[in-house]
Amino acid sequence: MPVLKKRQPSVFWPWLGGLLLVGLVIVGIVTYGVWNWLNNVQSGINANQPSYTLSTLNVQRSSLYAGLSVTLVNVQYAPSFSDDVVRAAPAIVRVNVRIHNPTTGVVAVAYYDIARLLVPGQQPIAPANLNLAGTVRAGATQSGWIDFPATGKVELNSLKLQLGNAATHEQLVTIPVTGAFDANQFASHTYHPALTVNYYFKGWQLPGYYLNYHLTSVDVQYAYNGVQVSSGQQFYILNFSVDNPNGATVSPGWGNDYIRLQFGSLRTPVDSTLPSSFKPNARHVTGHVTFAGPAGLHALTIVFLRQAVAGGDPYPVSW
Repeated sequence: MPVLKKRQPSVFWPWLGGLLLVGLVIVGIVTYGVWNWLNNVQSGINANQPSYTLSTLNVQRSSLYAGLSVTLVNVQYAPSFSDDVVRAAPAIVRVNVRIHNPTTGVVAVAYYDIARLLVPGQQPIAPANLNLAGTVRAGATQSGWIDFPATGKVELNSLKLQLGNAATHEQLVTIPVTGAFDANQFASHTYHPALTVNYYFKGWQLPGYYLNYHLTSVDVQYAYNGVQVSSGQQFYILNFSVDNPNGATVSPGWGNDYIRLQFGSLRTPVDSTLPSSFKPNARHVTGHVTFAGPAGLHALTIVFLRQAVAGGDPYPVSW
């Protein structure tokens, strides 16, 4: 048997170990450098970001919209609010409002269509979220918030809340947070012009009858039955008390069948609550006829159509 020679240890493994150690050192240095660079970049970004902190400005201003009394309680600015999970922007402007319905009917409000935040130098901003009910019952009051997205720092005292659907040409209502403000700008007014109309009604193949219409008042408003008037218009509500001195029922039809206002051409009512017939010897039967017309009028021409024949009789009133 040949004598086995003792194998000399290879020099390869020490070199490999050394290379691995050098690689680990290089990786560590590169990792530390990248981490330090990213940290500096993040610090620089954070330094350039505005500081979003909660701020509140009390307002307490009210105006009328669609027959509702809308009070702008306050405005707030914050990166977020715990009760609003919608994050549409880096920050939120919250408008806290109180809505009261003094009318006798339910009023529906499409807040996403009619509420806008006005910020100087920007287009009107639509709501991102809100917690207000879409209807307000007669005599009821509700409080809630409307949140608007904000992309940068906002000066609260420069803001305005706008109410009204510009797409449908509604009369817009603007409540500024600060500055000049007329709380009575859209208030209703009642006038009492004197007018009595002896309306001769003769139906087809019927005897003619006289009905006595007493104009008791004219209400001038920017809203009617929860509907906001169109821009540049007002609602003119003619309130009548009607007497039937005849011993028979007289049926001239609904008020919007034969009562008109004249604005160049004859204007048809938007609504009427006068009954279509009056019982024998009835007295003080009340109702109203509502028209939309140009804003700011202090004189009207009321026309009673003759029905069975063409034409009508005009009756001017002023206040």
